[in-house]
Amino acid sequence: MNPITARPASDVAAPEQATTHRSVVRYLTWVAPAVASLALGLFEVGVPQLWRDELASWSAASRSVPQLWAMLHNIDAVLGIYYFGLHVWMTVFGDSPTAMRLPSVIAMAGAAAVVGLIGRRLGGGVAGLASGLIFALIPSVSRYAQEARPYAFATFFAALATLMFLRAMERPSWARWTIYALVLGAAGAANLVALTVAAGHLIIILWDFLQRTVRVGGDGTAESGKALPGGRLAPEGSPLLLVKRFCVAVIVGAILVSPLVIEGHTQQSWQIGGVATPHVAELIGVSGGLWQELFASVPAAVVIMLLAVASLVAASDARRRSIALYALVFAIVPVVTVWVISRGPTSYWTFRYMLFTVTGWALGAGLCVSFVAERAKGSARLARLRGSVSPRFAVAGALVAVVGLVGLHDQLAIRQNEAHNLWAYPEQPSNGTPVDYQAAAAVIAAHERPGDGIVYETGDQNHYQVDTAMAYYLRGKLPTAVFQAQTQVQANSLQPTDCQDPAPCISGTPRLWVVYVDHLAPDPFSALPTTGPYNVSEGGYLQTLGYQVQTTWQENGITVALLTVD
Repeated sequence: MNPITARPASDVAAPEQATTHRSVVRYLTWVAPAVASLALGLFEVGVPQLWRDELASWSAASRSVPQLWAMLHNIDAVLGIYYFGLHVWMTVFGDSPTAMRLPSVIAMAGAAAVVGLIGRRLGGGVAGLASGLIFALIPSVSRYAQEARPYAFATFFAALATLMFLRAMERPSWARWTIYALVLGAAGAANLVALTVAAGHLIIILWDFLQRTVRVGGDGTAESGKALPGGRLAPEGSPLLLVKRFCVAVIVGAILVSPLVIEGHTQQSWQIGGVATPHVAELIGVSGGLWQELFASVPAAVVIMLLAVASLVAASDARRRSIALYALVFAIVPVVTVWVISRGPTSYWTFRYMLFTVTGWALGAGLCVSFVAERAKGSARLARLRGSVSPRFAVAGALVAVVGLVGLHDQLAIRQNEAHNLWAYPEQPSNGTPVDYQAAAAVIAAHERPGDGIVYETGDQNHYQVDTAMAYYLRGKLPTAVFQAQTQVQANSLQPTDCQDPAPCISGTPRLWVVYVDHLAPDPFSALPTTGPYNVSEGGYLQTLGYQVQTTWQENGITVALLTVD
C-alpha cells in the first residue's frame, strides 16, 4: 500500500462515528422527552381521586352512544369528540381512575416528543432535547397528563400544529398547509381555546414577511439550516402568497370545528358562564395566579420563564435572537389573544384552557440552555471534563436538572389523594378547596341500610358533582336517590331534574343521607335546593316532616349527614 495515499483506520471510522452520534442525538431529541413525560405521567397516576370535572367525564362517557349523543345536544357539545373517544376507551379498559387517565398520559408524552422536534428544528439537537425534557418536567404537564379531560390532547395538537406550521414555512406547498389545517382543527376539537395557537403563528408569518432573514436549524451560516420561508427561493413562495396560504389554512381549520362552535354556543352559559372578565393585572400575572397556575409551581414558573427571556441575551447573533423570539411568541401571544377575546361578552379566561402555551416557555428555556451550553464549549475550566462528557452536554444537563429540582416539591404535591380537587394549584380560591368524595362515600358504604334514601346538593353554581361522585364511588351500594324526577341520564344532562312537588318523592324513607360541600352550606337542611313552581325548600320540607340530624361525619371539605324521622 502506498504510504502517501494510505489512510489510518481511525480516519475512516471517524465520519462513521460522527454520523452514528448525530443519529443517536436526533432520536434522543424526541424519544427522551416522550419517555420522561410517560414516566412522570404514570407515576402514581391512580392515587389522586377523581375531581368534579373528571367525574363529569365519567358520567358522560359511561353512557350508551345514543344517551351520550342526546346529552351533547344539551350540554358539553364542545367536548363531544373527547367523550366519545373516552367511551370507547372505557369499554375496553374499564373506568378506574388509572384507566380513564391513560389516554391523557399518552397524549402528553406525544406532546413532549413534538416539543423536542420543534426545539431541534429551531436550534439543533441540544435545544430540542433540552426543550422536550424541560416541558416534561413542568409540574402542570404531568398534572394534566393525569387528568381525564382533553387538555393533554389540546396541548399535543397545538404543539403539532406549531411543528406543521414550521414545516409549511420551510416549504409552503398546499399539501403541507393542508396538514397544518387538519392538525389545527384537531386542536380546536380538543379545546376551542387551543385555536389561539394560530395567533402566534400569524405574528411569526407577519414578522418573517417584514424582515425575511431568519434561518431555522444548522449552525447559523448562510449555507446551513432552513430558510423561513424556504419558498423565498422560488416564485411560488413569495412572502405575500405565504401569508395568503396561511390565512386559507387557518380558515379551513376553523371551519372544521365550526359544528362544535355552533352547537356549543347556546351551552356556554353553563359551561363557562361563571368565568369573570380578566383585568390587565391578571394578564401580566400581578393577580389571579396566571403564571403559577399554568406551571402548577411558582419556582418552576420563575426559573423557566427567566430562562426563556434570557435566551434573547444568551443568543450569540440576530438569527438566534429571532428564533428565541419565536418561542416567546408561541408562549405569550395566545394568552394575550384569549385575554382580548375574554374582554367581550363571554370570558374564556381559564388557565387550564391555555395549558398548551407552556410549550413556548419550554422551547424558550431549551434554546437558552442550548445557547449557554454552546458558549461552554470554549471554556478552559470545563474542558477538563472532555474526557468523560462534553462540557456542552454537562452544562445543558445541569441546567435541565435545575428545572426538574425546583419543581420537585410541586410534582409530589399534585399527586396527593385530593390534589385534583385543588384545580387552581398552587392558588386556592374558595371553589378550589379539597373535597374528599371518596371518604364521604366510604362513610355511607359503612353505615347504610336497606331502604335508605340519599339526597345531594345539586343546584350549586360550581357544579361540584356530588351526586356523580357518590354514584362513582358507591357503585352497587348507592342508596335510592330522592327528590329526583329524572336522573342525569334521563335528563340528558350532567345534573338531575328535581321533583316539582317533593311530597311524593320522600314517602316511606325513614333514613335519609344528605351529602354536601361544606363551604356552600352551614347545615344539611340549607344545603338542599328549592324546587317547584312555589320554590319549596327541600330542606324545609324535611323539617316539617320531622326529620332530624342523627349523626354527621365531616370529611375534608365535605359533610355526610344522616337524617332520621320517628
